[in-house]
Amino acid sequence: MLELKKPIIDACIRYAKRKGWSDAMGILRGTLFLESDPMSLDELAEKTGYSKTTVRSNMGYLENLGMARRVVDPVGKQHRYKQHRYALETDVEAIWPLILSAERDETRSISQALNLAEKNLDANSPDNEKIRGIISGQRHFYEEMNRMFEIMGKYTLKEVIEILEKNKK
Repeated sequence: MLELKKPIIDACIRYAKRKGWSDAMGILRGTLFLESDPMSLDELAEKTGYSKTTVRSNMGYLENLGMARRVVDPVGKQHRYKQHRYALETDVEAIWPLILSAERDETRSISQALNLAEKNLDANSPDNEKIRGIISGQRHFYEEMNRMFEIMGKYTLKEVIEILEKNKK
C-alpha cells in the first residue's frame, strides 16, 4: 500500500508547498488517499510520525479549507465519548466553490499587484511605455480570468461540464 500511496503523498506535498502550506498538510492529505474508512488522530499520527497536536491542527486546517471532513463516531458502551475521524472530501460540488474561490483570490491579488506596479512607475523613465504595455496586457488577462471565474461560480460543476460539453466544437 505504501508503494501505491507514495506518488500520491509526494504530489500532495508538492501542492502544499505551492500553496505555502506545511509538508505535514501534504503528507496528511496524501495519507488519507486510498483509505476506505475515515482515520482517527491516533491512526494518522502513527502512520505519519507526527504528534497528535500536529495532526489535529493540520487536519483542522484542511477541514476549514474544505479538503477534508470530520466524521464523529460514538465510542464506548454508553456512547458518552465521541471519536473524531477524518476523511478526504470527495463531494465535487462541495469542493467546487473552494477551487473557484482560491482562483478568484489569486486573480484579484495579481490584479492589485499590477495596479500597484503601474502606480509606482517612475514618470521620467524611458521604459515606462513598454512596461505600461506589459502591465496592460497582463491586467487584461487577469480581468478575463476573473470574469470567467465569476461566470463559472453561478453554476454547479455538473452544470459547467454539461454547458461546455454541449458547446464543444
